[in-house]
Amino acid sequence: MKVFLSLAVALIALALLFGWGGVDAGDVLATLAAADLRLVALAFLIQALIYVVRAVRLRVLLLGAGGSEVSIPGLTAASAAWILDSHVLPAKVGEASLVLHLSRVGVRAEHGLVGLVVSRLLDLATLLLVLGAVCLAMAIAGDHPQLPWLQALGLFALAASVTLGVVILSGEHLVRVGRGALLRVLPGSWGERSGRFLLRVEDALRTLPRRSVYCAALLSLPVWACVLGVYAALGVGVGLEGLAAADLLFGASLAVLGGLVPINGFLGFGMLDMGWAWGFAAVGIPEGEAVSTGLAFHALYIVGVGILGAIGHAQLVSSRR
Repeated sequence: MKVFLSLAVALIALALLFGWGGVDAGDVLATLAAADLRLVALAFLIQALIYVVRAVRLRVLLLGAGGSEVSIPGLTAASAAWILDSHVLPAKVGEASLVLHLSRVGVRAEHGLVGLVVSRLLDLATLLLVLGAVCLAMAIAGDHPQLPWLQALGLFALAASVTLGVVILSGEHLVRVGRGALLRVLPGSWGERSGRFLLRVEDALRTLPRRSVYCAALLSLPVWACVLGVYAALGVGVGLEGLAAADLLFGASLAVLGGLVPINGFLGFGMLDMGWAWGFAAVGIPEGEAVSTGLAFHALYIVGVGILGAIGHAQLVSSRR
């Protein structure tokens, strides 16, 4: 049932995008055929680098939380498999697969959950920091008078980034509150088992030193430099030429934010593509071109995710033998 819903969401999103942009599948295929293969190859290499940097960040968090030492190759494979799952499985349920993949390389579930939650919060905080800085830079430059809300959006994004930073640093207190609420909602054996697990998560967060969090936050900068670098390289590769760096970052950031919304369709088609199309149309790209380049980008991006994720899954399977 979830697969059919996922396909339906993807088809509805594509229909809306085609109607808004006045394009069809042939335009997207033509954009793909004209893609610069050198930039596509560069984007693939940067995609591979993302998983290595994510693995280093995960290792910092896992060791800080008291977990066992895990090799960078093992964490890299787990990260690649996780990202593939999060794109393929509907409603973002694949996000939770990181805990499973980490268990295959010897990470306890509570430590894996800490690594997942803190990593994702750092991802969102860093993305909002970048978006806020880009919006303020664009507002100061004054190149887009048709976007009078840039300054307000930039300030809001920066405030949200700071708020998430506070949440990350007070994680153990939030888990304690959640554990108490869960025990009231789920009485009996289910509640007891869930409470014991969350208590272990709380203990792991309590042992996580702030220096580990700060180090992971610093490592989030190269993670997102790589992520946005992939978006920029593929964007230019499929035809987004002549844009300023701030415009590229603006459109890419909105696409990523759209991709974080848990209502995307099959293979992530939906809100990511809408965020891309709207963001680049806002900075002056014709609507049809914004739609066709966005869908061409997504097709190439998901190929890279699929190849690297399949390699990650294969490595995890072979490591268990």
